[in-house]
Amino acid sequence: MSNHRVSRSRLAAAIGIFALALAGTAAAATAEPEALANVSATYSYQTVDYPGASLTIIWGLNDFGQISGEYQTGGAPPSHAWAYRDGHFETLDPDGLFGDRKAAAGGPNDLGTLYGAYADASTHEHGFMIPWWGQVETVDFPGHLNSNVDGINLFGAIAGVYWDADGAFHGMLRRYGRDTPIDVPGAHETYPLGIGNSGEIVGYWDDDPASTHGFYRGTNGRFSSIDVPLAGPGGTVAFSINDVGQITGYYTNPAGALHGFIEKNGKFTYVDVPGALYTIPTQINNFGVIAGQYFDTTGKRHGFVATPW
Repeated sequence: MSNHRVSRSRLAAAIGIFALALAGTAAAATAEPEALANVSATYSYQTVDYPGASLTIIWGLNDFGQISGEYQTGGAPPSHAWAYRDGHFETLDPDGLFGDRKAAAGGPNDLGTLYGAYADASTHEHGFMIPWWGQVETVDFPGHLNSNVDGINLFGAIAGVYWDADGAFHGMLRRYGRDTPIDVPGAHETYPLGIGNSGEIVGYWDDDPASTHGFYRGTNGRFSSIDVPLAGPGGTVAFSINDVGQITGYYTNPAGALHGFIEKNGKFTYVDVPGALYTIPTQINNFGVIAGQYFDTTGKRHGFVATPW
């Protein structure tokens, strides 16, 4: 999660509380005129900034409105994991495990389990999970240098990713203590980013890091690609799937701008925070509420929540 390309070089190049302060209410504008043949929707948008943060990203959202993510202060790394639960923000550092090193959180799922990734003193990354009762567990995929946890469903199935010295991402499904590799056939990289309660998985794959394709992996293990029709060479990334089959993520248009989408049964809804330079949805819950991050006109990153009318 914290290593997904959205938080790394590609976006950096692109730009050169509870408040939950209302940023505005507007139609989710179709990203391009050609999108008019697809579905459009209407949302109310709220900006979410961790108090005192210079950067806020939302990675997690559940059906109870609890959210999580990462933030920075002073405009520089490291990122810190955070959650918004029981009416207040909290920095996450269970048992002092994260310290002042990089960490990011997703979830909680509807059973209250948080998950994510943190860096150790040698800068290797590890996944983690924190059940509602608070006992943190490190999650590693044996034999690999780095691991992230990007989703845990209600039945405890984990979708994650590992990478070694070559830096190439590969997916992993952990279920009932057994690890199953997840690699799109022929792909150089496969990065799972979300798992549904039925075991469906979404994410992205590439054979060239400059151009990605979303993917959907069914419960039968078969893959299909998700490519937004309006996407340019930068491609499509699928982030999250809910229990009614709605998939959310982002795409890069031909000019290099990032826009959000929702896909279901081949129909696309386009989602943009009003006035934002870029919009990057990362989660969709079972009520169709979307969360993620956006870049304002100064390049500052904020979290957002978009609620359908």
